[in-house]
Amino acid sequence: MTTELKNFGLYGKESSTILPDFLNLVSIDSSCRKHNWEIKPHFHSKLYQFFFIESGSGTCIFNEKSRKFSGMNIIIIPENNLHGFEFNEDIKGYTLSVSSQIMEKLTKNDSDILFEFSKMRLLKLNDNFEEFNDAMDSIRRMLKELSLNEAKTSQFLETLLYLLLIKIFRIKIDFENDFIVSTRELVYYKEFIKNIKTIIPTNRSIEDFTKDLGISKTHLNRVCQTIAGDSTKQVISKYLTNEAMILLAHSDLTISEIAHQLEFKDVSYFCRFFKNQANVSPAKYRIDNINLENAKNTVALNY
Repeated sequence: MTTELKNFGLYGKESSTILPDFLNLVSIDSSCRKHNWEIKPHFHSKLYQFFFIESGSGTCIFNEKSRKFSGMNIIIIPENNLHGFEFNEDIKGYTLSVSSQIMEKLTKNDSDILFEFSKMRLLKLNDNFEEFNDAMDSIRRMLKELSLNEAKTSQFLETLLYLLLIKIFRIKIDFENDFIVSTRELVYYKEFIKNIKTIIPTNRSIEDFTKDLGISKTHLNRVCQTIAGDSTKQVISKYLTNEAMILLAHSDLTISEIAHQLEFKDVSYFCRFFKNQANVSPAKYRIDNINLENAKNTVALNY
């Protein structure tokens, strides 16, 4: 059964908009059946998705990397990240889709929570039944609320969602044995990422960013290693690679135009950079993903 609040139909990269109060909760088995159990790699702007796998098995694709799963799992998909799925027919569970604006609203005083949802995650919880069932209790309460016609439904759902986010946050921390970074480190990292997204970093030196942040190259590199597990240069390279993947798979721009848009000095340098990062040439990546653009750049939201 598909149960949803404010379902605005199809989502397309360019032609559709995710409204600020968008929230959608749908069963995976019923919605994926119409896609023959396969969701081609794609991405969503301004939308987070959480997959709660109760049973069954399948494969998730994160930026061309495949991860198999079975049993109880929680999968976190942040906005603007390429992802896809191959489900087996025994799959049972739910997909929760939430607009970025709701996520930011609920976590405005808890930046560490939103940060923990900034990367794609597969949390395998077959040995953590109590924690998984605790999260599913929130999903079941949300389903019940969506089936009723009560006053203040949106406010009630937002409260349930915030509690669910905290539960997932705790599960993730325990599951990955992570630690909460200091507030100062988190501020530096978030500002660095914001600057990368605002100013294309291709021809910028690391000093250009550290000057704005008011810290040294060594300090910024330590921040990136602590939070992202990558060097400053690797964070920038991964960002550029992800942007290139999105443009190659979801736009009609030529490879030369993409190189120009990302401010590479020439198309040859862009091709060498992309192949070094993605282990495939831009042309081959586009050929392998060209089928994503059937149906005029739209992807059904209800899966």
